[in-house]
Amino acid sequence: MDNNTEAAVGIDEALSAIRTELAGLHAQSKFLNEVVDRLHAENEQLRRAGSKATVQPALRELIKLADDWRSRAAAIREGADSARLCADVVEDVTLVLERQGVEAFSADAGAEFDRHEHRAVGTQVTEDETLDGRVAEARRPGYRSDERVVRFAEVVVYKVATGG
Repeated sequence: MDNNTEAAVGIDEALSAIRTELAGLHAQSKFLNEVVDRLHAENEQLRRAGSKATVQPALRELIKLADDWRSRAAAIREGADSARLCADVVEDVTLVLERQGVEAFSADAGAEFDRHEHRAVGTQVTEDETLDGRVAEARRPGYRSDERVVRFAEVVVYKVATGG
């Protein structure tokens, strides 16, 4: 065999080995893509199931709340105490939230304003410098779930009057 023939045979063998390796890599890539697609589908299925499991109890609670208030609508038409009925609504919703792991919290008057839990919705002028930046009044409670604030407590904050 001459050198050209030997070189051609060597190149053919190298190309054959490369083709074989590429075919193996292609098959491996196809397999990995199928695994990724299957894992993605399973992940989506688990996410939907988890979401459904989380939302279902809240939906049942809201349905019960709606049913309770349909029956109370008759009491409103009969002239029942509106303030008491409103308090009942707040109590019912608070119980639903508690059963879903959401707790209400409030800010005490005189407490230091905490931007991690409070949202200032107004200010009240004061002459007392020791009250500056403290809670004057709580307007609405805050809510937290798993130690994470869902809604800040809405408060009015004291502000020292500036001379003018």
